[in-house]
Amino acid sequence: MEFNKYDSREIRNPEIKVALDMQELSDAFFANKSLQTLIDKARKILDRPLMLYDSSYKVLAASFDASSVFQFEYNENSTQYLSKASDDFIFSNHSPEDKKPILYFSPKDKSLFQGMLIASIKIDIIEVARFIVLEGGMAFQETDYMLLEKLRPLLAAQLQRNILLNLDNNHHPAYILSDLIEGRTDDNTVLHGMKSNPNWIRSNSIYIIVICNSIEEAFDNKVSIVFRTLKSYIPVEQRIIYHSAIVAFVDEILYAALFDSQSSTFHKFLEENNLYAGISQKFSALTEAKKQYQYALDALLIDQKRNSHCSSFDDCTLYIISDMISDRYDPMDICHPAVISLINYDNENCSSLLDTLKQYIYYTSAPAEAAKALNIHRNTLFYRIGKIKEITGIMLDNGDEKSRIFMSIRLLESKGIIP
Repeated sequence: MEFNKYDSREIRNPEIKVALDMQELSDAFFANKSLQTLIDKARKILDRPLMLYDSSYKVLAASFDASSVFQFEYNENSTQYLSKASDDFIFSNHSPEDKKPILYFSPKDKSLFQGMLIASIKIDIIEVARFIVLEGGMAFQETDYMLLEKLRPLLAAQLQRNILLNLDNNHHPAYILSDLIEGRTDDNTVLHGMKSNPNWIRSNSIYIIVICNSIEEAFDNKVSIVFRTLKSYIPVEQRIIYHSAIVAFVDEILYAALFDSQSSTFHKFLEENNLYAGISQKFSALTEAKKQYQYALDALLIDQKRNSHCSSFDDCTLYIISDMISDRYDPMDICHPAVISLINYDNENCSSLLDTLKQYIYYTSAPAEAAKALNIHRNTLFYRIGKIKEITGIMLDNGDEKSRIFMSIRLLESKGIIP
């Protein structure tokens, strides 16, 4: 029997309920999103205000309603901290009751309704943060203690991941980038969230780049190393780890430095590390990010199949069309008859007339360039084209015929039927 989130609230067996809730939290963790995403999921499940802060009282992540209870302060870098007044509120107005390893703080003043649970978050044996959950007028249940106990190591793992990747979720665009990818925000929200980093977008147009390794090789074991190494090319605030890949938002200025500059070593970096990069179309409206992320992902998948380390979505149009056609038809059945004839002729005579035809059509207005690509003389090119017309009966005197032939060749190439 399957339970959805609403069914789980009606489950009386606490262990089953906690197991279902932890499945949701684990899914959020393994989706490789931000700490804030994990906190948002915990807020939805616990249905109470909550917050995670470190030993310096720096707020690492908080639910949307934490500010209704706690007061926050900001330093010159807009970093958020728990205020002294809120610290006093916790430790002066509440008495701890031992609920190892979760502490329950009950209000000394019975007029206060905010009892709270505080869980110590440790990496190895060192406390790195505290997770606080407000009672909010609803008495804590046994399942709340059970869930927090299981959530503690998940939060510790997420913090350890952030330390490895040198991430900071506080006023950091990372969680906004994941919202953009998922279409959960709009331009105004994003721009407001990026005010603390005004140089993030320096031009009107943006590209999304998705970086991963080959299909056969697991990426999780080296993602932290690659993420850190990428700082030489793409600033950390412009990229996140999302669904076991690195996703970067790159403006036109940085794009030109990565791909158009002769001095750029980015292509070499990808090849040496067996990495593949799929690039979206250029876009301006940030609300297009979800669609453009999918385009970059499509380009990445084609890269991996072709063993080409970097391609843009626009470069992959023919391969995308061929995939769509192949889902319904046998590629050989929809090829131009001339292409099939030349495949058979080349196989029987050890010739390369199909490649000659391909280059001739590709360089349709520049036969000298076609001859150069084939490493033959221009006159030899024309002789071969005459022979091709004789064998196949084609005329090559209109765009429709040339388009069908060229598309047929590219379709067979993309499927590995011809080299």
